[in-house]
Amino acid sequence: MGAHAVDVRGSFDLQRPAVVLVHGIGMSGEYFLPYADVLAATYDVYALDLPGYGSTPNPPRALTVAELGEVVAEVCAQLGLKAPVLIGHSMGCQIVTNTVANNPSLGAGYVLIGPTVDPAARSLPAQAWRLFRDTLAEPFATNAVVFRNYLRMGPLRYLRTLRYMFADRPEETIRQCRLPGLVVRGARDPIASAAWVRQLVRLAPDASLREVPEGPHALQHNQSQALAEACAPFIAARTGPGAVPRATSRDS
Repeated sequence: MGAHAVDVRGSFDLQRPAVVLVHGIGMSGEYFLPYADVLAATYDVYALDLPGYGSTPNPPRALTVAELGEVVAEVCAQLGLKAPVLIGHSMGCQIVTNTVANNPSLGAGYVLIGPTVDPAARSLPAQAWRLFRDTLAEPFATNAVVFRNYLRMGPLRYLRTLRYMFADRPEETIRQCRLPGLVVRGARDPIASAAWVRQLVRLAPDASLREVPEGPHALQHNQSQALAEACAPFIAARTGPGAVPRATSRDS
């Protein structure tokens, strides 16, 4: 895809409404596969491996959050997707908000699952503590996917990307996201706190909030059906018959 390699797992059925899944730091489209399987019954689904993640080769340097956001926009254009719903998880939410803010005519809407970075924990020790707590709440199969992807990325590139993750300000970027949005968190997610996701929803020009009971951080992997049910009304409203992509004009 342009100057950067991107691997895409997809259904490649352009006759159906498109959904694009964007992973977080250190991860890949692999941990979206259970959720992608559920969505694929209705939608044309694409799970990305961004440059330097998963199966893709490393770029010469780690890319910033904004640069990854532009890669997502380019992937959508290259695939010929018409008004997709962009769905991000964890740092993928920061990537998606950058994509939407800088490409307002690209999509039909966006979904943020377990968004980072809570300003109350914008440091390596605070994030490490929250990640450790979440690891204890996730099932073994999810942790195995997470750690396998972290090892594949490597600690040096992970730390360089973490610097960009902390430097990005989703509480500012989301003010520029004029498309309708949905923010989702698991009720047991220590990484995306309840106070933080409520703050994001208040700051967004047009967004709502859903919570998945008993869910930890990686809802898309271990509670894919419950997550799909939480997102279903929003995605259907943005992609169903007669749905027209729109940007709200409300001032932020």
